This record gives sequence, C-alpha cells and structure tokens, in this order.
Amino acid sequence: MPAPSLTTKQVARLLNVSEATVKRWADDGVIQSEKTAGGHRRFSIQAIARLRRENASSPTRPMPVRKRSGHALPSPQSLRELLIKGDESGAAAALLDAYLNHQTLVSLFDNTIHGAMREIGDQWFNGQISIADEHLATRVALNSLQRLRDVIAPAEANGLKAICCAIEGDLHELPVHLAEMLLESEGWDALNLGPNTPLFALREMVTHERPRLISVSCRILLDLDRATLEFGLLRKVADKVGASILLGGEGFRDPSLRARFPSDTYASDFADLVNFAHALAKRKD
Repeated sequence: MPAPSLTTKQVARLLNVSEATVKRWADDGVIQSEKTAGGHRRFSIQAIARLRRENASSPTRPMPVRKRSGHALPSPQSLRELLIKGDESGAAAALLDAYLNHQTLVSLFDNTIHGAMREIGDQWFNGQISIADEHLATRVALNSLQRLRDVIAPAEANGLKAICCAIEGDLHELPVHLAEMLLESEGWDALNLGPNTPLFALREMVTHERPRLISVSCRILLDLDRATLEFGLLRKVADKVGASILLGGEGFRDPSLRARFPSDTYASDFADLVNFAHALAKRKD
C-alpha cells in the first residue's frame, strides 16, 4: 500500500472542511494519519475514501455537493509528458489535485485525459514514440485513475445497473474504465466487461443482469457484417429487458455506421454519457 501522501490542506479541500477540523479529527482518531520526520501530518487516500463513503452513506451527515471552481484543469500536454515518462505519481497527483480543487470528473476526462491520450496516439502514428511507449502511457493512466477513484465519494445509489465494455476487436481499455468511473460516481452499479467484448457474450450478460444501461465504446470495427448481425440480436434482448443502449467512440461517428447500429443515443464525449445517465435515472423516479 502506498505511503500516506495527502497533506492537511489537501484533505480539507477534499472534505470541504477547515484545516483545523482535519487536525481535530486526526487528534480524535476520526481519521488516521501519520507524521513525517518534520512533524507534518500525512493522510492516506484509502483513509479519506473510507471517511467519504461513511459520510455519504449517512443520512445525518451528507457530504456536500462538489462544484467546479475556477482552478485550471491540468493541460493535456502536461499530463501527456507525465504519462510518456511513466511518472505514475506525478500523473496521479495532477488528477487528484484537480479533483481536490473541485474540477468535475467529466471535465478531467473529456479535456485533460482525452486530450493527452489523443496526442499520444498521434505521436505513435507519426513514429515519434513506439507502441511500447503508448502501452506504458496507457497503463500509467489507468493506475493513476485508480488512485483518483479511491477518493471519489459516489452519489447516493440509484438502484440502477449499467454494463460497460468495448466492442470485439477494440483493445482500448481506458474509455471503458472512464465510463465505469463516471457511472459509479453518479450512483450506478456499473459492471466493467473490459475491452474486446464479443457482442454475443454481452448479450448473455444483459439477459442475466438485466441492466438499465448498456454502454459500448468502439474505435475500430474489424468485422462489420458480423458485428451488425450480433448487434441486431443484442438490440432485441435490450428491448426485452428494458435496457437502453449508448454507443460511443470514433467508431460510431459515421452516420452510415449509425444506421447499421440503431442505438438509443450516440455519445460524442463523456458529458453525453453523464447526461443520458441522468435522464434515465429521472425516468426511474
């Protein structure tokens, strides 16, 4: 487990309380901390996440709603450099600091992370970096996001289930992971089937789990005719269990392809995913 790394000031930002309150909680044992050789308190991400979850689940002590501030997002270029260098600690710190300063997950995902990964993809395509460099950057991004995920206090559970995956032949794991994180933060029970998911396997999972939302990402379709046939069968099963289908990614932006894959909505970014999820949750109410 990583050593405690959050300062009193960072914890105060994350919990929306004063630094004096954080110090008092530490003295009273409400939140565990350790002290550096210089006598400064340090808190673990896991301890903060546990406290946030406990508060979020308590009707008498609801956590305040996070609002976006004017604090600037990390630039895609700055995150790209950290990912390329394999600097997991630096990348995680950049994302965590932005979140502590009340930047929304959607803003981080659609702007900073998407922009950084697009630039990395362009560098690989142009021969500026190797495929190994690209794989390292993706792995660092995923590990950094897991650290961020540990401190996110999800909204109150809405009782709805979602399934997230990438279509068969698409090996990109990151978009699926981001979709899962966003839906979880909105109170959904999200199942992540990962990349390269055959549509027949997804269909079986939908039959078994009966989700309200099916989120499928795609950057490339290897067998268009087979995918079209399998999607038609998935569409029938989704309609039967009352599930809505959201298709996202560059692979579904072509209008001619959308005609072959009739979906309830097509997401151009993660903001579209969140907005559609909100609409589905409201229908439940």
